[in-house]
Amino acid sequence: MIRDRGKMKWQSAFFIPEHVKMLKDVEIDANKISKPQLDEHQLEEIQIVIMESLHYTLPIKISTWENGFTHHMTAIVDTLDMIKREIRVEAQKDYEMKCIHIEKIIAAERI
Repeated sequence: MIRDRGKMKWQSAFFIPEHVKMLKDVEIDANKISKPQLDEHQLEEIQIVIMESLHYTLPIKISTWENGFTHHMTAIVDTLDMIKREIRVEAQKDYEMKCIHIEKIIAAERI
């Protein structure tokens, strides 16, 4: 008796690596979002939360936008550099120092 795998045998044979990469890129592009536009009130609230974390060593949740995706981290603000327009934070997850460009921040909230 011959045991045939049916369609499974031919299923992946018709996909070339470039086609697989293109399908993955299309899926990634479909999940991207545009950068939220913040009003003055939201920007002021972000500034207040960041300054409280800086002065009182309080952990905050920072949301950033980069290349169509949002990222979230819990951190304590260490320094604020207005010349470079970035903040330096200590991430609570791995206690690593990271720099975040101010324009990438879309939200900051107290924990």
